[in-house]
Amino acid sequence: MLNRTGEYSIRAAVCIAEHYGNGPIPAEAIARRTRVPARYLHKVLRDLVRGGVLLSTRGLGGGFRLARDPSKVSLADVIAPFESPGQRWRCPFGRPRCGVGRPCPIHERWSRVMGIYREFLSTTTLADLVGGKAESARC
Repeated sequence: MLNRTGEYSIRAAVCIAEHYGNGPIPAEAIARRTRVPARYLHKVLRDLVRGGVLLSTRGLGGGFRLARDPSKVSLADVIAPFESPGQRWRCPFGRPRCGVGRPCPIHERWSRVMGIYREFLSTTTLADLVGGKAESARC
């Protein structure tokens, strides 16, 4: 359900969250650890700074760090600069009007799926992901 930029933003944010409290991490290190192309990652990191998720420090010893505790940063916060879960409410059949009064064939079921998706994004924090033991999530 996430676009590529949303996926990359989550990878980068989890990597940075794993180092929370240890100072900034250079973009090159994040790119290497997350396997995100460096040029693409720079744009993602810039937008996460603009979105208030990250802070950046220039110069020697500079890099990126979380703007707040990982337990206070939801996945919805991380993907917000790139996509809105609300955008997913567009009718999958492409109808300009789709809703309770004029539902498409899958409106009711799709609405339930999207509600669960939005709840997942808003209730899952970076701390939840960093606390996991999954090898692939480690940065």
